[in-house]
Amino acid sequence: MSYQLSQDQVERYKIYGCLFPLDILSKEDASRLRGELEDCEKMQGRPLDRLQSNKSYLLYDWADELVHHPKILDAVESIVGPDILCYMTQLFTKEAGSETYVSMHQDAAYWGIEADDVITAWVALSPATAKSGAMKVLPGSHTQILEQKNTYAKNNLLSRGQEIAAEQLDESKLVYMELEPGQMSLHHYLMVHGSDANSSDDRRIGLAIRYVAASAKKLGKPESALLVRGKNTSNFIMERRTRGLSQKVRARKHSQAIARQMHNLFEPSKDAALGERIRLKLTKTLGLTLSYWRNLRAR
Repeated sequence: MSYQLSQDQVERYKIYGCLFPLDILSKEDASRLRGELEDCEKMQGRPLDRLQSNKSYLLYDWADELVHHPKILDAVESIVGPDILCYMTQLFTKEAGSETYVSMHQDAAYWGIEADDVITAWVALSPATAKSGAMKVLPGSHTQILEQKNTYAKNNLLSRGQEIAAEQLDESKLVYMELEPGQMSLHHYLMVHGSDANSSDDRRIGLAIRYVAASAKKLGKPESALLVRGKNTSNFIMERRTRGLSQKVRARKHSQAIARQMHNLFEPSKDAALGERIRLKLTKTLGLTLSYWRNLRAR
């Protein structure tokens, strides 16, 4: 059975840059996948860190299952076509009562991908409400790039704390994309979005899966992606699906992919000040060192 979007849904996505809610998982499957994620956290004695939360599909079966889910891929295919890459995933977990948040930003400004769209499928594994810190978006904001600055704010879940100044936004038009466990939203990589802190009594858990047409061009240094449907004609390095492989092999493949990504993610802009350049250099060095150390441990 196909779960392609209707023509009306596709048109709404094109106009507003987002679409929600879409039913993807049963409540039972959402609960099961959340349980598998939290079992991983219990085994290591702490929540997944930032490295583990990025490209988690190379490490964990629960994430691999989601990035290959036929309902998600059918919906994405309706927008980007039949040849699809998973560029990366990011697990966004806000603990109950935590002060962590995501500032208002646009992904396209720092990903360095030449494509009509990089579409994010944001899958809820726990209730995502305005109170728990659901994603908030500015519908129709996907038609231009706005200026944003790196703040490195303490509780910001973004790697640089990138933020669009409030005076550039009409906050009266913000919409909370509230989701039940098992539902997902879709948004364009130019969409202005962010989220508030979690003031509820449950964790807010969501997996953001970044998909792009397999004809896309990666700018900057080479990076890798996973072909999840169709054929690849892009210039990405192809990742290998790790389901069924040993944990050591998974860890090695993951650290290699993360290292490639960091070379671009923390590259300073041409007009960056000296302090910004030094900070990005140190962040990149620390991240690469940790990634390589994990790689060595996995050999």
